[in-house]
Amino acid sequence: NDNKNMFSTEASLKYFIVQTMASLMILFIILISLSMNEFLTNLSLPSKLVLNSAFLTKMGTAPFHFWFPEIMEGLNWMNAMILLTWQKIAPMILIMYNFNNNLYFSIIIIISMFISGVSNWNQTSMKKILAFSSINHMGWMLSIMMFNQSLWIFYF
Repeated sequence: NDNKNMFSTEASLKYFIVQTMASLMILFIILISLSMNEFLTNLSLPSKLVLNSAFLTKMGTAPFHFWFPEIMEGLNWMNAMILLTWQKIAPMILIMYNFNNNLYFSIIIIISMFISGVSNWNQTSMKKILAFSSINHMGWMLSIMMFNQSLWIFYF
């Protein structure tokens, strides 16, 4: 039981660090846009890429998924289900409003589907299988969003 508690604590700390770094990237882009007297309206391409990368990191989408399967393994089932569902809603909505670089998202979609498929082949842990399945479905939701931004809500 003590080993399980230590594993859960490690997962919580990893989650906190990753989410903090992604939030700092978002705040950095907001500060840059405010310093130019434009609140996220006319961001440069690098700023948009950093902002979208931060949102994708918060959701655990490939190639920003490095933290997601390991954290899933350390959580209990209730927290794992929250991480698989509720954690992804707000970043997806924000990406929907900032969805304008189809090449970038096309690459993210392909990487998400490929990495999740290959990584899931030899998994025996149900939580890791769900984590890689979630990464795959993030690719599907982003691809649906490319065609119709309101349709992804039905898929979710």
